Formats: sequence, structure tokens, C-alpha cells
Amino acid sequence: MIIKAGKIIVGKELEVKENAAIKIENGKITEIYDKVSEIPSEDPSEIVDYGDKTVIPGMIDCHNHLALDTRLENHLVKMNDCECEQTIRALKTMKDDLVSGVTTSRCLGDRFYIDVTCKKAQKEGRIVGPKLVVSGIGMRASHGHGYVGMPFDGPEEFRRQARENILHGVDFLKVFMTKVINATPFIYHFMSPEELRAVVQEAKSVGITTACHCSGGQGLDDCVDAGIDCLEHVYYITPEQVEKVKKADRWVVYTPSYALNDTLLFKFSPKDREGSLKEKEIICKCLEGAIEGGLKFGIGTDGIHQGLAQEAKLGASNKNVLAGITVNAARLCGVSEKTGAIEKGLAADLVILDGNPMDDIDALKKVAAVYQDGKKIEIQKLVENQTKPHYNSKELEKGSWQAAG
Repeated sequence: MIIKAGKIIVGKELEVKENAAIKIENGKITEIYDKVSEIPSEDPSEIVDYGDKTVIPGMIDCHNHLALDTRLENHLVKMNDCECEQTIRALKTMKDDLVSGVTTSRCLGDRFYIDVTCKKAQKEGRIVGPKLVVSGIGMRASHGHGYVGMPFDGPEEFRRQARENILHGVDFLKVFMTKVINATPFIYHFMSPEELRAVVQEAKSVGITTACHCSGGQGLDDCVDAGIDCLEHVYYITPEQVEKVKKADRWVVYTPSYALNDTLLFKFSPKDREGSLKEKEIICKCLEGAIEGGLKFGIGTDGIHQGLAQEAKLGASNKNVLAGITVNAARLCGVSEKTGAIEKGLAADLVILDGNPMDDIDALKKVAAVYQDGKKIEIQKLVENQTKPHYNSKELEKGSWQAAG
């Protein structure tokens, strides 16, 4: 099969090729034609013409939870549901994410090893959804934050759970250090440096990475010092910490809407909602400082399924944002040798857009077609098989981050 389009964004440098084409064989990209005229006339491949549309690499959600669905009321409390209920939710959110153009998703913790099970089932073709990069059971302190995590205390308990996660075949390890929104003068941190180091040691022993839910404060410094590879959220990161993270060459993942979207905040408890609303101005300033500081980043939804395009309203350049959900996201997830770019030899994970995100980042919301491993996803069929959406997409677009950014 050959796909041709008005624009195709190719390579690790995200170069825009006009009137170009891609050849796909056995699920992989085997040739990129800079011009449609270069396609050999004798090539018997089926040609699919997308006219003036733009082809980008399949999008990667760098921070997701399969069973956490923020479109639902009391979504945090629902993380105490039984395994069956959470699995049913996960199967639906995976389909929802795929039709929105997310062909790969990095899961930052699901109870019952739901993410590990779904990864295997998706790979075997038994369920439909993004390819998964998984962390298994998220690890938090008994008095700490983490609705999707489980409680542990002391270095040896964290070490034991890290080893159990590794036994289940996770791709990285995830811990929780701080709350999401702090709303207090002091940013609480719930894990000791010794507990952090135990998890890092276990990850390094088998060549995988670590990630930490960390908004800021002393906990962020402790994470960098302990060797955590990726810091999630960083809502309260200071200019000094930006420099520290940059010098240490660590990743960050931005998830702006979970802290800054009014539609979502008003689903929180009254106490949490009040604190979150007061913090928005502080968080905006901190995130803007991190982006200006040039940290290497990915972008995630944190359970706002089908909302990755909204998270792209980040304030960074369009090219850097696109990299944060494609080529750089693939590097962060450890899958850059398999996907994340339109490049010969990589999986044919593609999204066809009405519009060019290099010119208008809102084009990411205008998904016309999705390909995963060279197979076209029947978007309409999947949508028809879903229950009615739990939220109005126009409401999501009213998020405060868009105005703030």
C-alpha cells in the first residue's frame, strides 16, 4: 500500500514534505517518496490518496491510566472499584484513545496489573487500542498520594514490590512522591531518599527506567538526587530546579489540564476544588518557566482520554509540542527504534489530519484516519460500538490552560 498526501511530516526532525508518499509493507514503512512523481509507475501497490491532508506519526500519550477516566463523575473514587469494573473501563478507554490518534500509550500505574494484561492482549490482537508501555503497580507511601497506586513503607517493601513489578514484565517503575495540587505553603513529600534509591537500584539492575509523580518541592530534588529518570507533572518546579533537572539530563512529562482545566477541577471534591482553583496562577507560571527552560519533555493526559490534542495547548512551539507526542515521546518511552516517526523501518503508525499542526496545533483534534502497524482503524465502527461519551468535547476545549497558555 502507498499513502500519498498534501503534506507528510517525516523523520526524527519532523520535516514537512509536500505532495509526498509513504510505502507500507507488512506493517512497516519501507519507502518514503519526497514527491508523488517518484512512485515507480510499475509498482502494483494500492494507492490511497488523502488529497490535501497532513500525515503525522501516530501520537503517543506519555502519561495515561487505563482504568482512570476523568470523564466520569467521582473518577478518583472509582479507582477503588473491583478488578472487573476497572478492566471494563480500560477496554473502553483504549478504544477511545486509539480513534483519537493515540497509537501508543505509556501507562503510569493501574491496579491489578491491568496495564500489563492489556499490553499482552493488544500485542496478540485480542483487544483494540494503543500499543502499551507499562509500569504495573504504582508505588506510594501509606500516608501518601496516589489513587491508582498501592501503599508501601520502608526501602525493603518498595524493593519487594519493584521486584514483583519486574517479575510481571513491566517496562519501567513508577512511584508517587507528592500530591497533585498542593494548596499549602509547604509541598508535602511522602517517600524517603532511601525508598527512592531502592526502587532506582532495582530498575537499574534489569536495565529499565523509573518515573515519579512529583509536583515540586524537596521531593523533586530528592527524585533527581536519587536518579529518577522522569518527573511527572512538575506543577511547582522552580527556576533553580529547572536548571537542576536540565543539568542532570532528566525527562519531564507535562499534564497541564489535570491541574488547570475548570471542567475537570469541578469534578473534584469541594475541598480539593477550592485548593486547585487558588493554585492555577502559580502552576501556570511554573510550567511556563519549565518550558522556557528547555527541558526535554513528553506530554500526557493523566486519564483525560481522547484529550491529548487539548494538552498540546502548552505554550511551547508547535514543532516542539508535536515532538513531545511523537519522536521525543518515543525516546522517553524507549520505543524510538519501533515507532514515533515516519521513517523507513519503523512501524506504520500514522494519523491523517485535516490541517497541518506545524501551522495550527489545533489540527491535532481533526483526525480523519488512523493507521496502526499499517492497518487502517475503522474509526466510525469503533465509535458506534462505544456507549455515549461521558463528556461534551466542547466543554474540554474551555479548559483554563488554553486561556492561560
